[in-house]
Amino acid sequence: MQRGKNKSNFIYINFEDLQYESLLDYETLNKELVKRIQQIDGKAYIFLDEIQKVISWEKTINSLRASFDCDIYITGSNSQLLSGELATEIAGRYIEIKVYPFSFSEFLKAINSDRQNLDRDFLTYVEIGGMPFLSLIYNDRQACDTYLQDIYSSVVLKDIVDRYKIRNVDLLRRIISYLSSEIGHPISATGIAKFFKNEHRGSSIDTILDYISYTCDAYLFTRVPRSYLQGKQNLRVNDQYYITDHGLRQTMLGNNQ
Repeated sequence: MQRGKNKSNFIYINFEDLQYESLLDYETLNKELVKRIQQIDGKAYIFLDEIQKVISWEKTINSLRASFDCDIYITGSNSQLLSGELATEIAGRYIEIKVYPFSFSEFLKAINSDRQNLDRDFLTYVEIGGMPFLSLIYNDRQACDTYLQDIYSSVVLKDIVDRYKIRNVDLLRRIISYLSSEIGHPISATGIAKFFKNEHRGSSIDTILDYISYTCDAYLFTRVPRSYLQGKQNLRVNDQYYITDHGLRQTMLGNNQ
């Protein structure tokens, strides 16, 4: 809660909670929020968690912003609420906050480390990564591995395969494994295409570029373009890619050491 704000001015709804199942339609949700806002004296602060579960949710958000004095905070899964779509779905002003895995210092705080054995803590961090939930189970390596496998399957199968209707899932997995093994090295789509051709698994350069782009849209990798190129050199695709969470790399390749 923000300091100095009256608790009665806050509205919070988590759409994963079954008690709000009746509000998963934008018209019903709008009526409920309008009723609550009208009972508030002053500015309303609205928090809507997992907003992507509401059908046509953007209509409600845009209507509330136009009709009331309110601050609206929404969260959503990147499988159904990619950042590139926010500009088209939310007309006007908004601020996007991307939530990334823990850094090492954040990881130390999360596990309440006494910092007496930083080498051990860093080794743990290197192997399991910075997904926040892992700070609760970091001593159980098998549980960590299972959790990371589930995260990887969710990102690949839901965020990428389902959204983009990918048919060649095996090709996608191979590209992800290749990017994971070549972290920090320039990536050439032409080189990848030639390799697959030699393996009698031909695929077009455009398809490979699309698949790489999809992994970045799903926050599995971050693309870092080379800044020193000039002129026609900018047309060459030799960017570097870094995995968002190295715990996922350990899950895929098993050799973060």
